[in-house]
Amino acid sequence: MEKEIYIKKGWLFIPVCATYGELPFGGKKNNRMLEIFCRENNSETKLFEFQIPAGEAEDETYPVSYYARFPVKQFTDKTLILRGDLGKAFFDRIRNEDVPETEEKSLRATQGEAFRRPSIHFTPQTGWMNDPNGMVYVDGVYHFFYQKYPYDTSWGPMHWGHATSRDLIHWEHQPIALYPDELGFIFSGSAVYDTQNSSEYGTNENPPIIAIYTSHHKDGLEQQSIAYSNDKGRHFEKSYLNPVIKNPGISDFRDPKAFWNPVRRCWSLVLAAQDRVFFYASQDMKNWEKTGEFGPEGNHVKGVWECPDLFPIEYKGKNVWVLVVSMTKASEDDHCKMQYFLGDFDGEKFLCTYPSDEPRWLDEGFDNYAAVTFQNAKDVLLMGWGMNWQYAAQTPTEEYCGQATLARKLSLTEVDGALTLVAAPAGLEKFRHSSYPIENHTTIRTETFGLKVSGKGDAKICLKNSVGQKLKIYVTDTKITVDRTMAGYKEFSEHFMTEKYSISTAARKKDGAWNLELVFDVSILELFAEDGVDAISTVVYPETPYDRVSWKGDLSVELYEIDA
Repeated sequence: MEKEIYIKKGWLFIPVCATYGELPFGGKKNNRMLEIFCRENNSETKLFEFQIPAGEAEDETYPVSYYARFPVKQFTDKTLILRGDLGKAFFDRIRNEDVPETEEKSLRATQGEAFRRPSIHFTPQTGWMNDPNGMVYVDGVYHFFYQKYPYDTSWGPMHWGHATSRDLIHWEHQPIALYPDELGFIFSGSAVYDTQNSSEYGTNENPPIIAIYTSHHKDGLEQQSIAYSNDKGRHFEKSYLNPVIKNPGISDFRDPKAFWNPVRRCWSLVLAAQDRVFFYASQDMKNWEKTGEFGPEGNHVKGVWECPDLFPIEYKGKNVWVLVVSMTKASEDDHCKMQYFLGDFDGEKFLCTYPSDEPRWLDEGFDNYAAVTFQNAKDVLLMGWGMNWQYAAQTPTEEYCGQATLARKLSLTEVDGALTLVAAPAGLEKFRHSSYPIENHTTIRTETFGLKVSGKGDAKICLKNSVGQKLKIYVTDTKITVDRTMAGYKEFSEHFMTEKYSISTAARKKDGAWNLELVFDVSILELFAEDGVDAISTVVYPETPYDRVSWKGDLSVELYEIDA
């Protein structure tokens, strides 16, 4: 079926049904292709295609969970044709509208509004999100780009979503920054604020933001492309030079993370290349030369690397370089995990000068992946995707899917003579009330709060709700464990409900007395152990809010509320 629309307004509103189990025309999801063409001078030009969630049978109705927006202002006074194997009910609901200013404002602060939606963690308004991309700090504003598919609540052809914040807690949704094109989907990448205008895409008075990302063609070819913005990230233009780094003949060649190279006084980037990372350098972000590799030597866990990052942290008067890599299936336990390496950067490649006999994990939980840092920020600030590939698409979050972790400020410390990353939640300072001691079995009157716990010996801390669901944290002399086996609704996924994906454990790095900070936000827990040398992130779906905290053991507990 098809529908012709004479474009007079700026957006196409595309209906999306995200409630597959409730589809009246069949509970099983069966995506169907929708194509958009422009008719001009008696010929048609294909503009775009994407998958629309539908049922197996012909749909007499099409229940709408939300409307995805497709920009069409550039086609004003032209005819667009929408064509696909979808029913009349779907096509009848497509409309050409402008976004009223009142609606645009109302959609800028969706955090906390939907069932199970976190309050202080970034979530997309609608549709799917995964990896953070292009995180950059410009003139007091944090720009958070991310992998987005607007036409479903499961993964699809990737776009770059965009949100901005001045405090890392309150996020304003911005229009989609990058759409797929003839080179492919817009996979993960990074952005830099080109303050010296080395790219010559801006001016010295108005430096550009340069995004570099992976163009992933549907045949699997992955190459690196760039786009630039001269209005502080509101709009991007893709370079006619794309791809600026061509594929050398391998698969899994993606996720460029650009950074300033202080040795060669130029731009460098690190990107994932199967079981290792490649390094490239450029004077102008357009012309790149390969300068080195790292891995697989020094890596104790086999698997494909993704979403690398390389950045320095000052420690005792010198810079220690940190290389972070993500692994969709770390062979150690088959979980999504992130590991890091410590060493030096000689201007061409990373050198692991602080080797370890075992992997260094950035987070021991199930739900923190693809974390990268903000370019141009004063502090080293890291944010990840607060989800897991094994069950992300099945999570019971209605019109959206996925969230980001809180930003984490990174530093270094020594534990028993070994250099170790330290993470602390960032952005909460302005909104965190003073903590106060609480008694065992205290009632909690908010869904977003923090706990500071200190103790000696074995202990158990429990968050409980009125229907008997409980999230449990255990501490022993050797390990810290988060157990979500009984934490809430879990039957939505065959993986989520298993013991393998219910109990996460971090080996303790310190002996004796211990401390924890727990930040809980509606449906996600971020735990920072022993002054931040370990972290465990986990999502849970309690069917009613946790309203009590209890514990066993020799410990003291303080509660703080977060008024954001």
